Amino acid sequence: MNEFAIATTIAGILAAGAMAMPGAAIAAPTGGSNAADAVKDLRDMGYNVQLNGTVRGPLSQCTVTDVHGLANSDPTVFATAYVDISCPSSDD
Repeated sequence: MNEFAIATTIAGILAAGAMAMPGAAIAAPTGGSNAADAVKDLRDMGYNVQLNGTVRGPLSQCTVTDVHGLANSDPTVFATAYVDISCPSSDD
């Protein structure tokens, strides 16, 4: 009976842990995604966002080349995500 109580407690802790981390299921933006969408997604996850690159025209026309600052960051502590972008030149 004691083993059953321990197993039940462990199962409850694991289930509670899984429900307490819904943000872990949200994928972070990756290279090749739309820059405007990436900024929105990161802000929705609680990050401050800094763009690295020159924005020429609407951000929605820019592409994400890389994202930094997400590993081991807790967005509730005002973590900053750095988004490298590439935008079409004004000559295109």
